[in-house]
Amino acid sequence: MNTIDINIAYNYCKNIAINHYENFPVASLLFPGDIRKYIYAVYAFARTADDIADSPNLSSENKIKLLDEYESVFLNLLNKKMLSNVEKTNQIMMAVVDVIRKFNIPEFEFLNLLKAFKQDSIKNRYTEFEELLNYSELSANPIGHLVLYISGYNSDNQNELFKLSDKICTALQLTNFWQDVSVDLKMDRIYIPTVLMEKYYYNEEKLKNNIENNDFKNLISFLINKTYYIFDEGKPLTNILNKRLRREFKAIFNGGILLLKKIEQNDFRVLSQRLTLSRLDKLKIMLKVLLN
Repeated sequence: MNTIDINIAYNYCKNIAINHYENFPVASLLFPGDIRKYIYAVYAFARTADDIADSPNLSSENKIKLLDEYESVFLNLLNKKMLSNVEKTNQIMMAVVDVIRKFNIPEFEFLNLLKAFKQDSIKNRYTEFEELLNYSELSANPIGHLVLYISGYNSDNQNELFKLSDKICTALQLTNFWQDVSVDLKMDRIYIPTVLMEKYYYNEEKLKNNIENNDFKNLISFLINKTYYIFDEGKPLTNILNKRLRREFKAIFNGGILLLKKIEQNDFRVLSQRLTLSRLDKLKIMLKVLLN
């Protein structure tokens, strides 16, 4: 893999990352500049697979087929086998494989992400809250691990850092679920556990009819509070990392907390309005972490 090729690959990943809307910072200016391009590669890998899983034009079978092919490209390039897939996909994989080799990252971190996208392609209902935590272990926690690997955290205390990172990443994933209840419903996905809906005298029919009664508000309030608790469990990480990375995690942490507060302030009406972080919100978060 020559220098020109890999630079093109990294730039391709960067374009994907900076042109896609997200609530939370993606390799923001708070990230050390020397690792930002590697984070872009991770994001491009996940974003591309996620777009397949979320496509409204593909059947579950076709989604799995495409994700299997995507995984095959990844594993083939990682094992230095010949590729026949499209050039753009190869550019993402070239960058990702370069990241894996540079930082000695286990390939299962990327494979776990693909497992999550495959799960989203075929599973659209959840019974217990524990299932959401298991899903987050595949969909969100690997991202935190990858950021830590790329940032050089592969020392003796790696397991402790990973556990704290897992809490923040899981809480972010849950926050995204509560933010996107209406969006997911349009894709016939419901992440609110059915057991909890029953506990609060709510059901799928009411959800589909956009009923935001007191039972629904109490249900969302319960889920928000559980998410706050998980965020709090991971908060010590924001004081352990080096200065630049600590600021990035604090920005992400504060962004998640602020979004939960917005949902509370909107009386838990996540069906009638999808709340997001404004540019001003993001600016305030960035200034706050820079001044602390």
